[in-house]
Amino acid sequence: MNADLSDLLRLLQNMIRLGTIAEVDGAKARVQLGPKLTTEWLNWLTPRAGSTRCWSAPTVGEQVIVFSPGGDLTRGIILPALYSQAFDAPELNQAIHTTHYPDGAVVQYDHAAHALTSTLPGGTATITADKVTSNAPSTICTGDLTVMGNLLVKQSATVNGATALNGGVNAKAGAAGSVAMAVQGTVKASDDVLAGAISLAKHPHSGVKAGGDQSGGPQA
Repeated sequence: MNADLSDLLRLLQNMIRLGTIAEVDGAKARVQLGPKLTTEWLNWLTPRAGSTRCWSAPTVGEQVIVFSPGGDLTRGIILPALYSQAFDAPELNQAIHTTHYPDGAVVQYDHAAHALTSTLPGGTATITADKVTSNAPSTICTGDLTVMGNLLVKQSATVNGATALNGGVNAKAGAAGSVAMAVQGTVKASDDVLAGAISLAKHPHSGVKAGGDQSGGPQA
């Protein structure tokens, strides 16, 4: 009877156990439940595992809960996770939803400030889609911007740094009689400049006389 009671108490104790991740291999992990007790390879709970799937592997040393049906640890399921001294809460502000990664990357939304931020130290962000639309009234790029295809500007664009256009520029006035392009400063052309059919480099001059007289205006 005492043996049966001890066995029953052991099964009850094993139904819910706290531990830390000892090993991770693929989609399974082992949990350290005590100085001399480590589980078999167990699955961990994930938000979705059907046609929509989520993936976020636990970290060695991360504190978790193991639920074992009937107290059988071989059938345990890992429930991540609990904050611990090894991995403390990254934020204490209740208005912030954030994910911190081991390389220092942070994705964070502050619903009180309506601010979405993403920090990728030394990394890249890639979006693959047929079309990307931004409805923001203002977009600021603090670094270099490289456009591999065509650049179409419907309204206006402000560039404070140098601009290299390797495919040519086609500027069209927005309304009849308006200016298509206004340049404040010097314009340099390595070849020629045309105003209508008039060549800046090759157009003829009328009324030319010898001496110090000036010629007349350009002729078409």
